[in-house]
Amino acid sequence: MWSKKNFFFLLVYTLLFSALIFVGRSIFFPDVNYEEQYIEPSLEIEAEYQSFSGMTQEDIRSTVHDLIYEEFTKKYTQEEQAKVSFTYFPSELFEKIQHSYLPLAETFLYHKDVLSRIENLSILLYKNKSETRWRMKAKSIHLHGVLNMSDAEFLWVLIHEFGHYIDIYSLPKSTFWDESQQFYDISWDSVTTIRPDLKGKDFVSGYAMTNQYEDFAESYVYYVLHNKDFLEKSKESNILARKYTFFQKYIFPRNLFYKENFSDEAVFKSYYWDITKLPVDIKKFLQYLQSGI
Repeated sequence: MWSKKNFFFLLVYTLLFSALIFVGRSIFFPDVNYEEQYIEPSLEIEAEYQSFSGMTQEDIRSTVHDLIYEEFTKKYTQEEQAKVSFTYFPSELFEKIQHSYLPLAETFLYHKDVLSRIENLSILLYKNKSETRWRMKAKSIHLHGVLNMSDAEFLWVLIHEFGHYIDIYSLPKSTFWDESQQFYDISWDSVTTIRPDLKGKDFVSGYAMTNQYEDFAESYVYYVLHNKDFLEKSKESNILARKYTFFQKYIFPRNLFYKENFSDEAVFKSYYWDITKLPVDIKKFLQYLQSGI
């Protein structure tokens, strides 16, 4: 028979063990769901996109699918490919996009330097439109109404959302340390409060000024697609220079995209609302990525 003393010690040990598990999970598996509520807070603002690629579906098949996608399937093991999963709603959607959007996504995501940042990423593609056209949630990128997107829009938005994945899920994070915080502290007093001494020139776009998470994602896209201009503008802003250095040091230490420019614009403007709307030479971008497959 157990005495009251035995039951007391059992209760104490149970409570201590539960507390230890709670603390351990908080340190090594922090809850990041609260961060996702700030992602894409105003997606429909200036959301009328147009394709700047000038590419036809035949161009996609010849320059992307045949040359790049097939090369990727030869070089990557099933284990590496399993890091990224694609799901289609409805399933028949795969037949319509397997030679267009799918190769575009995989060409970027399976570049060796990008893939090394991925542990587990799900991409869900929907035929039907939604109030939220795209969003990162629970390690998954949701893209709605994909058949209404141009090839360029699909890829640039995917890269923006992947920037959120890098920020929230890839960089080291625990109760006591968040590597992303080094980026946030450059411009933000809190999630949605910009430091009072900053100006528009200290951000890569108007949308980047929405909150610290959008600042990260927009800066990520700018570094990838318009690195040369990012570097030039950083000479006029110490804040932008610190952001550029952060990405170069923590995200792309092997100098991927360094001083590259995939834009079709002859002269960059001082202000953009949304980086994904800048015209980009998609062929040049994909050919550059091919070297890393």
